[in-house]
Amino acid sequence: LAVALRTTSLRVSRRRLAVAAPAPLAALATPAVASDARTYARQGMTAFEKGDVEESIKLFDAAEEADPRYATRLWQRGLSYYYADRFKDARKQFLMDVAENPNDTEEAVWHLLAMARTEGLAKARPQMIKMGRDPRRVMRTVEEAFRNGDAESIGALEQIATDGGAGDRFYASLYRGLLAEAAGQPKVSADWISR
Repeated sequence: LAVALRTTSLRVSRRRLAVAAPAPLAALATPAVASDARTYARQGMTAFEKGDVEESIKLFDAAEEADPRYATRLWQRGLSYYYADRFKDARKQFLMDVAENPNDTEEAVWHLLAMARTEGLAKARPQMIKMGRDPRRVMRTVEEAFRNGDAESIGALEQIATDGGAGDRFYASLYRGLLAEAAGQPKVSADWISR
C-alpha cells in the first residue's frame, strides 16, 4: 500500500483516506479534521456577524462534531447561545471556556450575563466565576465592575472608556453597556455600546 501511495498521481483527501485505510493510516487524517473544525468555526463567526445566530450555532456544532476537542474553544458559540436566548447553553459553554483559559475575564463576564438574564444581576453577581489574573488592565477593571457593581469600580471603567487607548475604550464602553443592560438600564446600555 505504501508503494502504491507513493507512485500514484491520485490525490485522495486525508479524510477519505481515514475512512478507507487501516488504523495506522487513519492517523494521517488528523490535520484535515482540525482544518474542517477551524473552517466550520470561521463560518460560524461569519454567520454570527451577519446576524444569522441560529446558523452560527449549527456551524459551531459542526466544528465540535468535526473535532470534539474544539468544544472548549468555541466561546463564540456561547455568544450565539446568549443571543438566541439559550442562556443555560451559554453558561455551559462559557464554563468550558474558562476551564480552557482561566485568565480571560470575558468568558466569566458572559457567563455572569447569561446567568443574570435568568436569575437577575443581584443573584448572579455572587456566583461570578473566579478566574486568574487577566493580563489586560481594562479587563481587570471590567471584572471589578461586574463583580462588585459599586460606584468606584463602575467609575473606573467609565474613565477608561473615556480616556483609554482605542482598544481599551472599545472594551470598556462595550462592557459598561453590557453591565447597564444586565442592570435593566437599556438607554444607558445603548449610550455606552454605541460609542
